[in-house]
Amino acid sequence: MVPCIWYASKIAHPWERAMIGNMGAALRARGVGLSIYTDGGTTDFCLDGVLSWRALTLLERMRLILSSAGALWHLWGKAPRWWGLVRVRSRTVHTSWLPDPAWRGHPSRIFTEQADDGETVVKPTFESRLVHTEESAGVPPDGSRAVYVKLASASAPLREAVAALNSPVVDLGMGRVGASAAKSGCFISGDGPSEALHAAALTMQGLAVVGPDTPYLHSLLGDEGYFSVGEDREEAWKEAISQAISDRGRALAISARHMIKTRYSASESADSLEAMYRSVLEGSV
Repeated sequence: MVPCIWYASKIAHPWERAMIGNMGAALRARGVGLSIYTDGGTTDFCLDGVLSWRALTLLERMRLILSSAGALWHLWGKAPRWWGLVRVRSRTVHTSWLPDPAWRGHPSRIFTEQADDGETVVKPTFESRLVHTEESAGVPPDGSRAVYVKLASASAPLREAVAALNSPVVDLGMGRVGASAAKSGCFISGDGPSEALHAAALTMQGLAVVGPDTPYLHSLLGDEGYFSVGEDREEAWKEAISQAISDRGRALAISARHMIKTRYSASESADSLEAMYRSVLEGSV
């Protein structure tokens, strides 16, 4: 495999950056020469050797672009203005989970449901090692089962349901939760692809998931891997959340975590990336 250079633009959420870092670690474990540059901060990638593009001088950036002819570049997110300089000298791959992106390289998706135009689907992978710590931000100190939710984007019926529960509530809009700290309780997911990635990441940390009936959650967690809410009504949310923070929810979270570890393992993720890269380099896509 030729050297590979990843460029991650301004990725919106920390769990998306962590996913990219996990996929990079899976590829490096295969012995692939991989350099990773990001337009934002480097800590959320949870991977050593991620470099800040902004820290490079203009001369260093140009030298890297011009000297990397023959390498394969993988763009994550929105293309920077200078990306055309890369494309005229190297094969390029572009991964996005946003709707209707302007592709700037061979198009690839994280979800089959978004690959309507024949984009290549690559498998994500998620951190499976849990850290038990009493200092993780946002974790209830008494170890009780909490409801993790982003209240700012919650609907009125969901907010009312959460307020009526006799359980600790962790507002994910009020600060960052430890990336791999073990948790107990449930996570309230939205219906988009990014929210589904967040749900999978938190499932790996021990949470059961409650969310709308969406193909993205089905893809990552399985048809019976989360508590589905068919209607945006207070009673529907209360019933699903009550089950999720019960012993049934704990059992379902264990089952969903096992499925993610099996279907979205580091090995499966690396296989999907290597297969795509071989096709792009051989010109068969």
